[in-house]
Amino acid sequence: MNPRRRLPLLLALLPLLHACGGSPDSLARDVQAAFEKGDMDAVLALAKIDGAPADLHFFLLDQVRECGTADVVCTAAAGPLDDGFKKQQAGMAEQGMEVAAAPEGLVVLQAKDADGKGHGKLQMPFAKVDGNYRLIAQRYTPAKLAELRATTNQQLLEKMLAGGIYDSKAQERRTDWKDGATPLPADGGEPGQALVRSSAALYAAVQANDPDAAVKSGNGFAKMVLADKDYDGKPVALEVRKAKMRTQSMRFLHDVKVSAGWQRDNDAIVLVDAKDGLGWVSRGAVFLMKDEDGWNIAGKQMVSYP
Repeated sequence: MNPRRRLPLLLALLPLLHACGGSPDSLARDVQAAFEKGDMDAVLALAKIDGAPADLHFFLLDQVRECGTADVVCTAAAGPLDDGFKKQQAGMAEQGMEVAAAPEGLVVLQAKDADGKGHGKLQMPFAKVDGNYRLIAQRYTPAKLAELRATTNQQLLEKMLAGGIYDSKAQERRTDWKDGATPLPADGGEPGQALVRSSAALYAAVQANDPDAAVKSGNGFAKMVLADKDYDGKPVALEVRKAKMRTQSMRFLHDVKVSAGWQRDNDAIVLVDAKDGLGWVSRGAVFLMKDEDGWNIAGKQMVSYP
């Protein structure tokens, strides 16, 4: 995916990302060097983002991965906080987010396609933490964490249903989907157990750093994004696939347990308790669709917390 398409979303999810260094400028130089190399571990060493959700980890690391390719050129420079960023931060506060340290400025990463056809900008806040400048990230406030933990899976199911389930036959979203669905056994029946098996196989593949096993896990998304050939049929190097699997694994579910489910034709909803790539609790309602490859996740209404 081109960084210019994803950076606006990354900006929304990266409210506050710092790095070791004696000054903001040295921090920016270290950040640029790590991004240019596609060195995810180096970027994490320059950042204080523990407490940040898995999606934020994914978007940050996936940008590192893209900057490390020959297709994207990335440069970084330190600068002051701007009005746009301050406004963005105020909006994030309304969503129950906070920071451990007040941001002192921004490391601005400019990402450009090597062919000159696209570009994007990533603003990463920094602050002095334990005597060193580091990229910093927002975390949930105690009140928000309490709210997330108190939200039941049933409430998440009701929220998913209220938003409407798309009916491909009627070509419309319907809020009465569950009324005509058949209840599944407590273990989720065929759809639920397919999710349990594919999630376990995918997690084992990630632990083994084996993209080929991930492709064969039964997870349709992994099969698509981690394939050994791209959309044009060109071979994809193993190291490239491993890097992509590392970033995507932040959002993969594992240790999945199903407690209820409903099925309507080739669609199903199951209630799950699981963990995400950070090891956080991740639970709620998962919408599954069946195709020629089996049952796969098509939507989620979930909460995650440490």
